[in-house]
Parts: sequence; C-alpha cells; structure tokens
Amino acid sequence: MKTEDIKNYHVTETLRDGRTMIIRAVRPEDKGLVVEGLKDVSPESIYRRFFTMKKGITPQGLKLVTEVDFENVVALVTVLEKDGNAQITGGGRYARTAKKRAEVAFLIADPFQGLGIASLLIKHLAGIARDSGITEFEAEVLSSNKAMLRVFARSGFSITKAVMHETIHVVMKLD
Repeated sequence: MKTEDIKNYHVTETLRDGRTMIIRAVRPEDKGLVVEGLKDVSPESIYRRFFTMKKGITPQGLKLVTEVDFENVVALVTVLEKDGNAQITGGGRYARTAKKRAEVAFLIADPFQGLGIASLLIKHLAGIARDSGITEFEAEVLSSNKAMLRVFARSGFSITKAVMHETIHVVMKLD
C-alpha cells in the first residue's frame, strides 16, 4: 500500500452495539479531538497502555500522536459522531522495529471499551502492515491486562507469548 493511500485510509465499521464507527488515518489537525478524547481515558487505562502514570499530554506528545510518517509509523483513530460532532474514541498504531516487524499498541477510551474497537483496529492495521511488507506484530502487555490479551488471542493470527516479570511479550504472525 502506498504511503499516500495509508494517509487517506478511511473505512466504516459496525460496533458490537450496532453503532457505526469510522476508522481512519490520524491527521495533524486531530490534536484537539485527541485532547478531548483523552478526557474519557482513566488513569488505569493510561497505565495499561504506557506502563506509567501520566497526568496529561505534552505538546510534543500530541505531535507524536498526530504527526506520523505512514511508512515506519502508522496510526489509525476511531471516530464516532456525538451531538453532530466527531469524537475520537480510540486509536491504534504500529511502529516498525525491523524490516518485517512492528510494535503495535492501542488505547481505547473507557466508555468504549468492550465494543470490539481494538479488534477492528488490529484487523485494519494488520492489513496495512502486510501490504507494507510487515509480517509480524509484537507487543508488550501487562500480565494483568486480560482484555488486551484476549484481543490478541481472538485476532486469528498465530501467536507466541513470552512471560517477563510483569509483562507478556506477544508476537503475532500476520500471514
């Protein structure tokens, strides 16, 4: 898939509760939507994603989230309409760590967890990754993050896990 096609990635999916949601490439102009969306993310969810507590997002962090190259880093956001306005409900990304391998990560706003958003994101990220020559995703997951481990287990990909101290290193074959 060409970089320009990934930058313009846009699909509609249906959530488990029947609502339709847009999955699209993140844009630099999403900064305000990202800040708003983070208001629905609990400190526990932040910790499960970053393995540390964070009080907010810095301007540099916001730039890293919304300005990606779509070659080595691909980021997708999920968007629902609320009161006629777009609302970012989650996101997923991968960052290439080797020629054919990338680290994958997700963050879903608390009110939208359990609706299948991460499962949809992994499906779309994997399709883009395969088209870009990536054959494996890897992730570090807190061993207490059972929901994310279930997402990976249900992804349909061949998975290997290595238990570390407090984390599980997951490798998924994308073929």
